[in-house]
Amino acid sequence: MSDFNFSLLCGETGPLTTASRPDMLRLPMEGMTPVLAVGEQVLAGARVAVGNGPDKGDLHAPLAGTILELEPHSMLIEADAGGRTEPVSPCAEGGEPLRRWLKSMGVDVGLMYKAPTLIINAVPPEPGISVYEPLLRDYRKTLQLGLDTVQKVVEPGRMFLVAAKGNQSTAFANCTVVHVTPVYPNGLDPLVFKAVLKEEVLPGSRPDKATILSVKDLYAVGRVMETGRPVTETPMTIGGQNLLVRVGTPVGFLAVEAGARLQPGDRAVLGGPLRGLAAVNLEQGVDKDTSGLTLMRQDASLETTDNFCLGCGACERHCPARIMPGMISRCAEFKQFQRAEAYHIHSCMECGLCGYWCTARRPLLQYIRLAKYELALLAGAHAPTGPTDEELKERTGDSQC
Repeated sequence: MSDFNFSLLCGETGPLTTASRPDMLRLPMEGMTPVLAVGEQVLAGARVAVGNGPDKGDLHAPLAGTILELEPHSMLIEADAGGRTEPVSPCAEGGEPLRRWLKSMGVDVGLMYKAPTLIINAVPPEPGISVYEPLLRDYRKTLQLGLDTVQKVVEPGRMFLVAAKGNQSTAFANCTVVHVTPVYPNGLDPLVFKAVLKEEVLPGSRPDKATILSVKDLYAVGRVMETGRPVTETPMTIGGQNLLVRVGTPVGFLAVEAGARLQPGDRAVLGGPLRGLAAVNLEQGVDKDTSGLTLMRQDASLETTDNFCLGCGACERHCPARIMPGMISRCAEFKQFQRAEAYHIHSCMECGLCGYWCTARRPLLQYIRLAKYELALLAGAHAPTGPTDEELKERTGDSQC
């Protein structure tokens, strides 16, 4: 798809407005352990599930209502006019106690670890997603509070703000500004890390010289600290509009909000056009980390095929990781997953460029993701288990530092 626009320039962006209130919320439950049952009433802001493992933030109800369904991957809440929980006092400590408190308030804290360098990524993650711009322009006080809070956990010696050259992002606090060329995939974390530190992250490892948080991460932390309420909303770009959307809002509801009429064969993609995941159905709800909803018409989207690889090398020429997506896809296609490691599959940053440039229109990114999943299973990986009954009882009390 050589006519695709890979520019990360946002131009003039409007303010962040609040999306309409849905009647139903379908909260994603991946990696969560529910603490309530079907039929129970919930208040807005009440904890409905705890995150499995030490990094995933707990889940809270954006609206008051009744739990109608509870499935392994989702919780359906019928909203009503009920009340909301009282705000809690922010944690006054730093370090690990603050990290645990933020997790209990719905913040994903996997990237909040001690490091000598803190990098704030203000580069749009994909073409068409511009939500960072209004956050940097209109919510600087919230971002500053978020940055001050994150510093208490990370304890960095220096800080950088990485922005796309030509966008309106400006520095705040004492961050050193680094500009990158406004072309996708320069906003992906491995390339942002390289732009700042002039070195690459080793495949499959967590960089110990720096940690990277997005502008959206700072906003989430800042909102929690200034309101005393948990994370129940996510800033998103939908059809060129920047909206503050309640977690669990159905995709179909947001499509109507954007003025789109989806037809059979169209796709609603959670995220951007290159790395996003197509919604299972229009009832699927958005997650806390969803930054955009891309509506792709059948006649304008890339149709993949099961054609054999032509060996043209187009995917290799455009790969920012300098690997061989075509060979990796062949390994995945024929279940030679371990052989894919010889072609450096773990260096793949899943940018999706290979699939857009593939002459044969093969689903290269999907093959690579499949191979990574199967390799993780072969290595004995498993999802973090939920808390024990005693841990669950301890963690479902009041959110205290």
